[in-house]
Amino acid sequence: MTVHPVPAAGAPSFDRLARRLGFEPARLAFTLRTAAGSGVALLLAGLLGLDHPQWAAMTVWIAAQPLRGHLIEKSLFRLLGTAAGAAYGVALVALGQGSPAVLVPGLALWAGLCAGAGQLLRGFASYGTLLAGYSAAMVVLLDASHPTHIAAFGLDRLLTIGLGVVVALAVSLRFAARPPADALHLRTRTLCLERLRELAAWARTGALPVQTARDTQLAELARLEEGLELQVAGRLDSRREVRALRQALTAQVGLLLWWPGAQAPARADGAALADALQATLDAAAAGRLVSPSLLQAATVADAQDTELGAVLRRLGAATGSIESAAASPTRRDTASGPASGAQPQAAFEPTVVLHRDWIAARETFLRSVLTLGLIGALWLATGWPATPLLMLGVAVMTTLFSTADDPARLMRSVFCGQLLGAAAALAVQALLWPWVDGAVGRLLMCLPLVLAGAFVLAHPRTARFGFDFNLVGLLLLQPMHVHAFSWPTGLAEAAAVVAGPLVALAAFRLVFPPGGRRRYAQLSALMQAEVAAMAAQPQAWRRAEVWRARLQHRVLRLVRWADAAGLAPEHGARQGLAVLATGQAVLALGQLLAQDALPPADRRRAQAWLRRLARPIRSPAQAHRRGRLLARDALRLGPPPAGPAPAAALQHAARVLARAV
Repeated sequence: MTVHPVPAAGAPSFDRLARRLGFEPARLAFTLRTAAGSGVALLLAGLLGLDHPQWAAMTVWIAAQPLRGHLIEKSLFRLLGTAAGAAYGVALVALGQGSPAVLVPGLALWAGLCAGAGQLLRGFASYGTLLAGYSAAMVVLLDASHPTHIAAFGLDRLLTIGLGVVVALAVSLRFAARPPADALHLRTRTLCLERLRELAAWARTGALPVQTARDTQLAELARLEEGLELQVAGRLDSRREVRALRQALTAQVGLLLWWPGAQAPARADGAALADALQATLDAAAAGRLVSPSLLQAATVADAQDTELGAVLRRLGAATGSIESAAASPTRRDTASGPASGAQPQAAFEPTVVLHRDWIAARETFLRSVLTLGLIGALWLATGWPATPLLMLGVAVMTTLFSTADDPARLMRSVFCGQLLGAAAALAVQALLWPWVDGAVGRLLMCLPLVLAGAFVLAHPRTARFGFDFNLVGLLLLQPMHVHAFSWPTGLAEAAAVVAGPLVALAAFRLVFPPGGRRRYAQLSALMQAEVAAMAAQPQAWRRAEVWRARLQHRVLRLVRWADAAGLAPEHGARQGLAVLATGQAVLALGQLLAQDALPPADRRRAQAWLRRLARPIRSPAQAHRRGRLLARDALRLGPPPAGPAPAAALQHAARVLARAV
C-alpha cells in the first residue's frame, strides 16, 4: 500500500525534488522520518548512559512501519522476543561462566528451537519467536568474556530495545496510515457473492464455470489467506477476525471442490435453488446480512444435492461469523430488521484446522543447529577473536530469513548491504571519530551514517539492501567505548560480520535447501499421506469436519507454494482438488462401511477401494482413470439402509476426481 505523507508547507517542492533525484516522495519521507527517529534514539540512549545506544537506533529502523497496525504489533513482539532471548542469554552465560564449550551448544540449540518454532507460527508472532533466537545470540556472543556483569548487559539490551520501540512509536504513529478496517471483509464478501452468482446461473441453466476460472479463484483465495494475520495486525479482536475470515475462505474452497462433480439440476429444483440464491444476492445488494438467506438456500439445496447443501451450510455459517466480526453491536441489533429473530441460524461453527509445517520446522531446526555448531567448533579450535561476530551474523541469518520463500536468493542482497554498511562503519571510525573527543562527539559523528541510510533505503536501485546497510553500519559502531581504531582489528570484525550471509547462503543451499518447489513437493506428499492415514482408520469419518478443514487449508497452502515455485495456477489448484476429492471419497467409504447392513459384496468392494485410494496419485491420467472407475462402482454400491448421503457423497467425489486434473 502506498503511504501518502501528510500535506505540509513546501510539500510540492519536496515531491518535485524527490522525483527529480529518482526517489518516490512518500517512501523518502518515510525513511527520512525513520532516520530522524533513529538518530534521536541513538543520542537519547547515549545521554541516558546506556552502554549500547546503537541498538536503540537499530530498533527504530526495524520497528518502523508505514501501517499503524503493523507498527504496534511488530513493536510489541520485538519487546517480547527481546525479553525472552535476553533472559535465556543471561542464564546461559551465568551457567557456563563464559566458557565457549557451554555457550556454543546452548546457543545453537536455542536458536534452532526458535527458528523451528517460527515455521509453525504466523504473522508477527513468528517474527517475535525468531527474534528471541538471535537476541540470545547478541547477549551471549557480544559480552560472553565478562560473565560477572552479564545481567547488566542483558538489561542494557532490553532497555535500549525498549527505548528504540518507544521512539519508533512516537515518530511513526503520527504518520502511519490506517488501512480501511473492513477492506479484507469486503473482498472476502465480494468473492463469496461472485461464487453465489455463478451457482445461481448454474441452477438456472446447468452451465458450469470454466475450469481455468476456478483455478484462478483458488489462487486468489490462497493469496488472501496468506496475509490474513498481517492484514488485521494491531487490532484487539484480531484473532477473532482472522478465524472468521479463514472460515469464509476455506468454505469457498469447499464450493470450488463441489463444482467439478456437479450435475445439471432438474428444472423445478434448479428454479427453487436459483430463487433462494437470488434472495441472498438481493440481501447483499440491500446491505442486509447475507448469512440467514444463505442458510435458507442450503436447506433448499438439500432436496437436490446433499453435498451442495452441506457446502452452502458451511459457507452460510462462515459468512455469519465474518458478519458478526465485522459489524458493530448496533448494526448487529438492527441490520436484520424486525424479523431478524425468525431468521435461520447456523447449526454449527465451521471447523478451522491450520496446516502446521512440521517438516520445515524440523529441517530449519537441524539447519540452524548444524551451522551454528560448525561455527562454534571453529571458535573452539582456533580461538579467533572475531568468531563470535561471525557466529552472531550466522545466527541472525539462519533464524530471521528461515521463513522466506527463497532465503538463499535473499542472501545476495543482504551481503551487498552488509558490505556497504561495514565499509561505512569503518569510514566513521577511521575518518570522523579521531576529530572528536568523548562519547557525545562520537555519537554525533554517527549521525551522517544514519542520515545516509535514509537515502540508501529509499532509492529504488539500492532499497533491496538498504536495511542491512543501516543495521550493520550501526552494529559495528561502539560510540560509548573508548579505544584506538586499528585497521587490522576493524577489518577482521567487518569481515566476520560480512561473512555471515555467505555462510548462511551455503547453509541454505546445502542443508535441506528451502524453496517453493521443495515445499510444494513436501506438502503434496504430506496431503496424500494424510489421505492414506484416513483410509487406514475405520472411524475417520466420525472426524470428517476436522479432516476436511485441515485438507482445505492445506490446499490453500499448496496453491501458495505452487505460486512461489513459479508453477502455473492450475498446477497446484488441480492437484489440491484431486487430493481433496480423494479424501472425500475415503470419508464416504468409511461411512458406508460403518453400516452393519451393508451387503458382503459391497463391503468387499468398498474395502478394496479404500486400499486403492490410499495409494498416491502419480499422474493426471491416473487420477482420471481412478475417478471414472470409482464413479462406476459407486453406482453399484447404492444407498445403505441408513440413507443415501454416503453413497451420494461417494459418487460426487468420484466425479470430482475424474474431472479435477
